Amino acid sequence: MHPLSAPPSAAPRLFGAIAAVSEHPDDPRVGRWIAFVADELGVVDAAPAPAPTPEALAEAIVDPDARQAALERLMIAAMLVPPLTPARVELLRAHAAALGRADEPALVDLGHAAAGRHRALTMGLMRRFPPSERITRAWRRGGLGERWRIVKAMLKLGDAATAARYQALADLPEGTLGHRFVDHCRQSGFALPGERRSFPEPLAFHDMGHALVGAATDIPGETVMAGFEAGSFRERGFTMLEFTLLLFNLGARLPTDAKPEVGKVDLDLLLDAYRRGQAASLDVLAWDPWEDVAEPVEALRRRYGIEA
Repeated sequence: MHPLSAPPSAAPRLFGAIAAVSEHPDDPRVGRWIAFVADELGVVDAAPAPAPTPEALAEAIVDPDARQAALERLMIAAMLVPPLTPARVELLRAHAAALGRADEPALVDLGHAAAGRHRALTMGLMRRFPPSERITRAWRRGGLGERWRIVKAMLKLGDAATAARYQALADLPEGTLGHRFVDHCRQSGFALPGERRSFPEPLAFHDMGHALVGAATDIPGETVMAGFEAGSFRERGFTMLEFTLLLFNLGARLPTDAKPEVGKVDLDLLLDAYRRGQAASLDVLAWDPWEDVAEPVEALRRRYGIEA
């Protein structure tokens, strides 16, 4: 997410807007989110003011970057307590307009989600989904061979050379990143890159990240991984939080093998992992795991400042 900064006098208005957008100001998840935002602002008193008008909030927060950050916090608030209602989206649109961010793409996503337009939601969201960039970069820099391997993986076909390279990671010593990656995939029932029904190789960084961070592939584990990646992606991390809340909290149908669920996101897990990702020196999106596969995971965690 974009870093949040605002005058202390603006905090109660922002908290009041968060509570109003959530439609459930007394829900513990909303209180937890307000406390998180208060910590970002360095504010001790997290008591919200009465819901401000969009114009009143915009008067209190004038910096363009701070306005973007505030809108992101409001959009998270709208996704905390299912279902996502049209009324929340309309209030968000009013705030976005007052903050000069009426063209915010994520707000378009939420409109599609509230209306049940899952195909339109997918088309808009996946264009901005950071992991998709790995495939785009691999496609642009690769020759015909690499592009054909990506196509085959999307068709769930195998590639013997790619599979052999990843299968060989099992021969690395226990505790190394490569060995743990193979264990992670096998225990989760995932095919390795190059094997039939696997994911395209450019996306392997995500499950390498699971092995590095120590996150499982159930909903709590995916929540942790999404939070960590969002924190490490810095300003571009909002989309990871959005994706996770839409999929596992609001039950939106998205292009993933994971089953949509309602109300399953543990906000404490998500925010704690987000903080860990922020504190780490690793940019997961730019990371080349092959440079680290032979290294012990514990050593890598120390190198990158990843808290256990």
